[in-house]
Amino acid sequence: MKLSNKLACLVVAMVLVPSVSFAIVDFGVYGGYTFAGKIDSPTIDDAETDGWQYGFIGHLNKSIIPMILSMGIGGFYQRSPLEYSDSGKDYDLTKTMYGIDAIATLELPIIHPYLRAGIAINEKIKVDTPSGTYTDEKKFNSYYFGLGAAFTVFPFIQIFGEYLYNYSKQEHDSTLHSNSINIGARLNI
Repeated sequence: MKLSNKLACLVVAMVLVPSVSFAIVDFGVYGGYTFAGKIDSPTIDDAETDGWQYGFIGHLNKSIIPMILSMGIGGFYQRSPLEYSDSGKDYDLTKTMYGIDAIATLELPIIHPYLRAGIAINEKIKVDTPSGTYTDEKKFNSYYFGLGAAFTVFPFIQIFGEYLYNYSKQEHDSTLHSNSINIGARLNI
């Protein structure tokens, strides 16, 4: 058999043979877009938010059902420089948060669907309003949850895509809801 045929057979065998990309520790970086966000506030009339975001995640993982289900708990950092419009004017809203992140992953060959959720230990929001700049910092007042899928591209390296729903409760009966789509890469050790 030619060398190219042997290599092709080896690649096909590696893809088709079930393997586990389970890791004790994982670290990831992601970026995405926040869309269909909404500020519910007595001072701002139905403002919609959108904009880019980026963040970092890391987990300590444990196999719950060996080679089928793993769960991890760790931390996250996320920054979202968003924009919103009110009375025909554009304003900036920057949300920075860090906290506890949890992930449950189905360990299938190659593709790994997962559920992810987290709560912000600290969240800082800087909002430009018609009456000036407003800054607020809250503890345990924001959460998110969503689902995604990771693909093993090389041993110990995955790329992933996910959808997250974010909810933030602020001062004076104000809330910030948003949806986001993220893509990223994760190193599994």
